[in-house]
Amino acid sequence: MTKMPNTLENPSRRAAMRRLGMAVATAYIIPEIVMLSGARASTTSSVSGSGSFVTPPTPPTPPSNVDKIEADDKESDACQKATARERNQAMTISQSDFDRAQEAVDAGFAKPLEAIWPKFSSDYSGKVIGIEFTGFRWRPRYRFKAISNLGHLETVIVSARTGLIEKVVGC
Repeated sequence: MTKMPNTLENPSRRAAMRRLGMAVATAYIIPEIVMLSGARASTTSSVSGSGSFVTPPTPPTPPSNVDKIEADDKESDACQKATARERNQAMTISQSDFDRAQEAVDAGFAKPLEAIWPKFSSDYSGKVIGIEFTGFRWRPRYRFKAISNLGHLETVIVSARTGLIEKVVGC
């Protein structure tokens, strides 16, 4: 029997097995590696333009005295009638409260006021004259200074995470 030279049309057994192995790797293994690396890349990216879901950060454990630090009630929340000046006052928020709220929103600890406002305005019927932002990570809240339908000053405390009214302080 004559030995034929190794060419592409007539490869040796070793060369044929190598080509078969490369074909198997190309067909089965490489797509899996690409898919896994793509999945890992999409979960680690902080900003995604492709619409993939990025989980918000988990807030740190609050200190033991968080209730004292972030007390809901203030002395100014006592029951009182709204003055004519307060009734005509436009809604305001201080620059420092606005900046702190924006930092909490950017960090993922709070929702922006625009996201909370529609639900709040449907649940509360008074006139809002002022907004404060309290807390940051542990218990972020919006405190709405408002005049109730009866003309009393009220403080409506709303969770900045959920947008739900937690407490109404006043008359």
